[in-house]
Amino acid sequence: MNTPSDIFQSRYYKINRALLLSLGQWPFQGDRNRQAVFATVSFIGITQALTQVLALVTLRDDLEATLECVPPLIVDCVCIVKLTNLWCNMEKIKILFLHIQRDWCSWAIQSEFEILHKFAESGRSITIGYAGGLYTFGCLFPLAAIIPKITGTAVQSNYSTRPIGFPYHVEYYIDLEKYYYPVLIHNYVTTAIRLTTIVASDTCVTILVQHCCALFSVVRYRLEHTQRSIEQDKELVTLEGDKKFYRNFVYSIQKHEDALQFAHILETIYMKAFFLEVGLIVGAMSFSALQAASETLTPELAIRHGGYITAQLLHLYIACWLGQQIIDHSSCVYTSIYKGEWYESSSKSRRLLNMIMMRSTLPCTLTVGKMMVLSLPTFSAVIRVSASYFTVLQSVQ
Repeated sequence: MNTPSDIFQSRYYKINRALLLSLGQWPFQGDRNRQAVFATVSFIGITQALTQVLALVTLRDDLEATLECVPPLIVDCVCIVKLTNLWCNMEKIKILFLHIQRDWCSWAIQSEFEILHKFAESGRSITIGYAGGLYTFGCLFPLAAIIPKITGTAVQSNYSTRPIGFPYHVEYYIDLEKYYYPVLIHNYVTTAIRLTTIVASDTCVTILVQHCCALFSVVRYRLEHTQRSIEQDKELVTLEGDKKFYRNFVYSIQKHEDALQFAHILETIYMKAFFLEVGLIVGAMSFSALQAASETLTPELAIRHGGYITAQLLHLYIACWLGQQIIDHSSCVYTSIYKGEWYESSSKSRRLLNMIMMRSTLPCTLTVGKMMVLSLPTFSAVIRVSASYFTVLQSVQ
């Protein structure tokens, strides 16, 4: 099955679909189209990263300039990790999207549809807010650099690798003043690609996590509101006696298994990528904070580095918050059983609940390379680590 249903054309997922299409990472794209888009985006991005590496080599004897080169290069590495992870796990991501498609086509009661709607709407809102925030903060970096050029302010750059208007140090081994606008356009196009890569990848995780939480919520609803679920389910309402409860619990077990499988695949897709990303984010925030604490800090640099750090914090917070969502929704299934009307069922039906209870004692998680669980406490821990590295770097500067 290679054609997505209309659900991915709906308002819930169309933004995510457009973002992934723009990078050649939409699982249902034609192979030739996907490969062509991916090759073009990768080539433009790699050429920009190469010029930044060359600038770092050129400026290796200047500590302050070297520090300016490091954060943008770290962002390039983050983008490479995200894009590579999407490309290498295309088939697994496709399986999850097909799972979403199937769930939207096979809901059994109205309350299940409302739960799917609620979490899909939440994913859409997070996508819009995250994309808006990251594009806003990400654009502060290049816009702050071009303002003097637009206003005609007579400002001279101290480095040939970063003329006025250039957001980063670059080395093309050509006269940047002569080829100013072609190189500037190249810089700004790659900035847009970087931002789109981060937004597309992170919002893809967002909608997958939200759907996973929806699956756990369906199970919780079935267990907490057993009688109401039976009344809404046309297949169960015609059954007699305890068969209604038994079939409802069987359905809950099946949905719980679906949710666990979904969460497991999600973890395998992003486990290694999160490990690399968190490490890179720690480095990026530490170096940016070091530059922001510089004695030569100007209002322009303050805005630029402030926006850069804020974008990194937003990036990290969303990842940790999504991990916390999976923990909360998967672990709450256990308590939902106690809140339900299990006491009205027979001992035979109640024994089915033991299977869910035993598995729910171990919540599902998103991990950083199996070494650390993504959660809100992890967010504060990573911030403390970044602050520690900043202190070390400042002491040896």
